[in-house]
Amino acid sequence: MRKLSLRHTCALPALAAGIFAANPAIAQDAEEGAAPQPRSEIVVTGSLIRGTPEDAALPVDVVSTEELQNKGITSPLELIKELPSVGSVLGDTNQFSAAAQGFQGNGSINLRGLGATRTLVLLNGKRTIQAPGDGFSDTNLIPLFALERVEILKDGAAATYGSDAIGGVANFITRKNFDGVEIAGDYTFIDGSDNNYNVSALIGKNFGSVNLLVGAGWQHRSELATTKRDYTSQTYDVNASGYSALATPGLFAVTYSGTGTTLRPDLGCNDLGGFQTGAVCRFTYIPFDNITEDEDRYQVYAQAEADLSDTARWHAGALWAKTDLESLNYSPAFPPTQGPKGSGFVSAFSTSPNNPAVAAFLAQQGLPQSGGANGTVLAVTNVYYRPFGFIGNPVDPERGSGTGLAKNNAWRVNTGFEFDVGDNLVLNLDGTYWRSSRKFYSPGIVGSRLQAALNGFGGENCEGTTAGANGCQWFNPFVLAGPSNPTLGITNPYYVPGYENDPDLVRWLQVPNGTFQREEQFIVDAVLAGGTGFELPGGEVAFAIGAQYRKNNFISRPLRDESNLDVNPCFIEGDQSCVGTPTEGVGPFIFLGGTRPTSLSQSVYAIFTELQFPILDTLEVSAAIRYEDYGSPIGSTINPKAALRFEATDWLTLRGSIGTTFRGPLASNVDDNFVTALQGLTAAGGNYKSVDIYGNPALDPETALTYNIGFIIDTGAFTFSADYWTYDFKDQIVITPADAIASFVGNGQTSGTAAVDCSSELVDLITFSGNACVQGTTTGLDIARVRTQYVNGPDVTVRGIDFAANYDIDAGFGVVSIGGNATWNIEYTTDDFYVNDILVTESYDAVGFGNYFRDPGTLPEWRANAYLNVNTGGLNARYSINYIDGVTDERCTGDPCFAISGVPAGSSFGRESGSYMQHDFVLNYTLPVQFADIQLTAAALNLFDEEPADAYLPLGYNPFIGNAIGRNFRLGIRTRF
Repeated sequence: MRKLSLRHTCALPALAAGIFAANPAIAQDAEEGAAPQPRSEIVVTGSLIRGTPEDAALPVDVVSTEELQNKGITSPLELIKELPSVGSVLGDTNQFSAAAQGFQGNGSINLRGLGATRTLVLLNGKRTIQAPGDGFSDTNLIPLFALERVEILKDGAAATYGSDAIGGVANFITRKNFDGVEIAGDYTFIDGSDNNYNVSALIGKNFGSVNLLVGAGWQHRSELATTKRDYTSQTYDVNASGYSALATPGLFAVTYSGTGTTLRPDLGCNDLGGFQTGAVCRFTYIPFDNITEDEDRYQVYAQAEADLSDTARWHAGALWAKTDLESLNYSPAFPPTQGPKGSGFVSAFSTSPNNPAVAAFLAQQGLPQSGGANGTVLAVTNVYYRPFGFIGNPVDPERGSGTGLAKNNAWRVNTGFEFDVGDNLVLNLDGTYWRSSRKFYSPGIVGSRLQAALNGFGGENCEGTTAGANGCQWFNPFVLAGPSNPTLGITNPYYVPGYENDPDLVRWLQVPNGTFQREEQFIVDAVLAGGTGFELPGGEVAFAIGAQYRKNNFISRPLRDESNLDVNPCFIEGDQSCVGTPTEGVGPFIFLGGTRPTSLSQSVYAIFTELQFPILDTLEVSAAIRYEDYGSPIGSTINPKAALRFEATDWLTLRGSIGTTFRGPLASNVDDNFVTALQGLTAAGGNYKSVDIYGNPALDPETALTYNIGFIIDTGAFTFSADYWTYDFKDQIVITPADAIASFVGNGQTSGTAAVDCSSELVDLITFSGNACVQGTTTGLDIARVRTQYVNGPDVTVRGIDFAANYDIDAGFGVVSIGGNATWNIEYTTDDFYVNDILVTESYDAVGFGNYFRDPGTLPEWRANAYLNVNTGGLNARYSINYIDGVTDERCTGDPCFAISGVPAGSSFGRESGSYMQHDFVLNYTLPVQFADIQLTAAALNLFDEEPADAYLPLGYNPFIGNAIGRNFRLGIRTRF
């Protein structure tokens, strides 16, 4: 990666691609793998003022298309995960993190670990498509095949670009004046999957003063099951976070008229892959899930540029993109946190004694049949139970998994004009429109339907009042219903043929629970930039002044009435009796939450100005200020910024900047509706519970004071830079911490089996089993839901240092380049967090910790990469190392770290997640032919098959860091005519 510094800083919104095209700056070092070349002007991210081609005050990383090829990178996600300045990002499947749920198929970028919503993503200098309603740009939609380079501005840039640029800016820039045809493809071999592949085509043509470019790409990523990697599977006594106390085989209570109640676990727990602790079967759902999902991504991109006259230019671009994941794998069925009788998982359901499967169950248990010596069976209660469990879901005979879906579909158009309105003035007018939609669902069981089927009244065609007749079906809850554990390939020794559950009945019980969401944004930009006519010893004072208008519209609607809380707000489908009570909004599903139809809009107005003062040939100062108004109830904000660049010697340049930056709340953040996420709670023994996240109309914009101080050493062949950066947040927009609230009420327990404090000041934020908290009786496992809310949270201080180096050696046979980049995260301190004036989380420094249940997510102290690149003739060979420092599990406050029910020794698995180091080797060879430019690629990625570091999480590793797919090999070809 080349290090580049802006000459012109503290700029204003990027209002026209033409301005960027006219805003020159230069890279500090030669293209990796190529002979050093004279400095040339390139487009950079960060200012709108035209300037001279010299290095400047803001740190920008620039990655060209050639560098991407040399690195073996074929997707934006691969590039983003390699950047040392980036924290946890979306892109790999991870349904077990509340921060990632519902985002399968989305990609993000998270500079400084500040969060994806605090990094602004641009396409050709303009805002681009976001995930609907969530405030971050979906990088998976970027047309990588059409890119010329990617520029990463690693400094607060809200004074330049407005809200969302707190952490920095990623600008994806497409090719200009492309004339020819380029066809590319690659194939990646991954053990245990059907492999990945990409194909693309790009066509460009000059017609006089007009250039047209059109391209399309398709990327396929195959499913990789967790069962294909050993490190996803640990036994219950080692890593209980991937196990549940609710299973099939479950725990049942049989009540006889003569002898009372007998408690019996169903058979087969250990035989089918579980772990029996007393009467409870510990069920692991991990084998039914995937490391990566079957995914297809498509992009079609077109652009046009034309000189209309000597003083007017026009440009336009259009992008259509979609991502399809049509077979997301989940647990065969989610466990109940509630049933038709109310909150709680214990005895949430009962099975009719007349259910035909009861007789077979009693026979396997050695219990008398109804009417025998013990009397009539009066009741069969499902005490600890989840549908399907180890015998798998019959709708998926291959894996036995529950199946969901995610589809993202988006398009974007941009057009604008650039006018020379004077000898040294340029006016840019631009308009951008994008629309993004997402259809997403998970399989959810409707509680009242399940109870009806257990009583013989299941099925879409059930009529009448006779169980098991007139189209009514029975549901078999016992382990004898299935022949095997399909995902592990284990035969079920307790299977009884003839008692299987009908897949059609299952489809009636378990329905798609999800939403359709759509967001659109319209942006109008205007900027006037040029010289003032006022001369200083270093040159003419330059300026930019302009305005921007943004309008967002967002809608969300449930896919079905079952998950529409306006239609089904209560525990029982079709019931409305809970309206106006504390349980309104629980919905009829046993685990998943519902949603309400939502329609939101937000308008933002901004004006700005920027000045550049070349005080001396070696000293330049820039200043900018921006006013942005969000309207009621959010209000407005004013943010200034200043920067300085000083050439101390011919080889040493000093630079620095200081300013304030901000982010306005999303419309969904200030809406008083709520959404429901799922989170494993420490106080519930790691079991997953519902977390309701409410909006807050009283939210203010968050702000930060940012500054950057650095230097650049450039001797020609050798370059080195270091930059110290800091962010001081005020009023950060954050969700109150569900895990901390539950732990506060749960007296800090980790087992889930200890009593909670029913007199706690925060007990009203918790819904318990039976909708009541009984002192001394209610335990952490009885927590059913936690109420959270968007708030302006505690102050945060973030500091670190970036390093970059490159040394080019003319070795005679070619050029050898040695270099690397690193980020040292020094501090990420969050002050005390109060909820309702109660301290729930004491101040902490997140650096070096996993931060699995707190912000900002995993944050290693060091992230770095290094490379050795050899370019000779038509061959480029690159050996690279990516390093991620190890982290400590912040939840480990004792020895052992985690109490495990039924395991006296507990566990400290993942207390220290060791460092991760990946070695890659990539060869690119250009064939010596005349009729076309043909480049062949061969790559060995994760050469030494490094496994991700251990973590006490369901998958057994931290899914946001490292490579979970193991060693893989890639072959590719790129041809240009």
